[in-house]
Amino acid sequence: MKKIFYIAVLATVFASCDVLEEKPESIITTGNFFKTKADALAALTAAYAPLGQNGFKARNYAIMGEIPTDNMFPLNNNNDRVTLDNYVQTSQNVVLRETWQTFYSGITRSNVVISRVPAIDMDQVLKDRIIGEAKFLRAFYYFQLVQYWGKLPLVVTEVKSLADVTYPVRAEVDEIYAQIIDDFKDAEAKLPVTYPASDNARATQGAAKAFLAKVYLTRKQYDLAAAKAKEVMSAPFSYALWADYADVYKIANEFGKEYIFDVSFVGGSVGDQGGALIAFFAQENNNVQGRGFGSFKPTPELYNSFTPTDKRLPVFFTKGTDNLYYCNKWVDPTSTTANTSGNNYPLMRYADVVLMYAEAYNKLNAPVDGNEAYAAVNSIRARAGLTPLAGLTQDQLNDAILNERRLELCFEGHRWFDLIRTETFLPVLQGKGYPATAKDMLMPVPQFEIDINTNLLPNNPDY
Repeated sequence: MKKIFYIAVLATVFASCDVLEEKPESIITTGNFFKTKADALAALTAAYAPLGQNGFKARNYAIMGEIPTDNMFPLNNNNDRVTLDNYVQTSQNVVLRETWQTFYSGITRSNVVISRVPAIDMDQVLKDRIIGEAKFLRAFYYFQLVQYWGKLPLVVTEVKSLADVTYPVRAEVDEIYAQIIDDFKDAEAKLPVTYPASDNARATQGAAKAFLAKVYLTRKQYDLAAAKAKEVMSAPFSYALWADYADVYKIANEFGKEYIFDVSFVGGSVGDQGGALIAFFAQENNNVQGRGFGSFKPTPELYNSFTPTDKRLPVFFTKGTDNLYYCNKWVDPTSTTANTSGNNYPLMRYADVVLMYAEAYNKLNAPVDGNEAYAAVNSIRARAGLTPLAGLTQDQLNDAILNERRLELCFEGHRWFDLIRTETFLPVLQGKGYPATAKDMLMPVPQFEIDINTNLLPNNPDY
């Protein structure tokens, strides 16, 4: 199922031709397409595709999640990334427009599946699973969008004809989150615990529970977050931490015990299914994939935040010929030409869930050495070869867990979300001399979208 993101589906599947008087049978429309199981699966594949299309080779997850933070900065050859790094982004920013449009494309495609598949005569179990996957995807796309933009158009029905086209206003954040929670819950009830190896890249019940835990954590519903994360850490799920950090990012282990949900890439030169993560993060003009781009660079302060004995250092970083450190999490020795690496980009892995559980549990309970919050965060530290935490106040343990998230999940697109969620965005960044202000806690609505739909105004504050 690694090819799930790359099977081409004609765009006309998603644009009804009901307004035309003639409907040749050779033309694929929503009217004559949604007839069989194969049609349903093809439409679902199209709904998955935007996961990997969020910027070229999914690079926008790292750009938006890491560059406007203390973790990463860009090469000075792209103004859209540089403005994010300097906190002077505008509504003209192409990275923001790409992300908005890509995720709304995913929502549109998910809505089509949710609307059309129930009427197909097919196995009910498979039908329910397909709808569950589509609801998972819709929830994921909206969860990304609402965190970056706040109020958004909430569209959960299929647009079947030009007569259905409207110019929606931005729904309130609470309404959007209510829909996200409903969709993840529905997915949780419909999705299987595991799939056959051929379908590994699909959303599972565990993935739905893990993202639901993160939604609850973001909403500060700590009791629900802790309970849902604990479910992921318990039977019937068999997630676990790899003992050796080198194993976490090996291509052979991509769907192993720490995997929960990834953007999936297939290595090799066939088609356009390979990734480019290793080239984006590699030193500029080295021989990675023919030529490393040097697009994304770790901040020296991040590197120095790791203790010298931390086992993550030699896995997460490599030193360039310029004596600077570069991200080394994704390595594919077989990838010698552009865009051919097989490295997946993790959107949710088990270590994230363990740290979510530690955070939520600590918010609910005064720290006692060895309690469940300590046990969770210390399991991550033990794998890194670090001494266990003990004797901290609740606030100190909170800070320690956030710092562990920074170290463990660096370059995986979490840092911006974590700083916003924990209300530490301004204290942390301003304390380190970054020119971040309150406006940077949301992104500007893309001007291209406003030009089409003026109901998106007013833009977010100070944009």
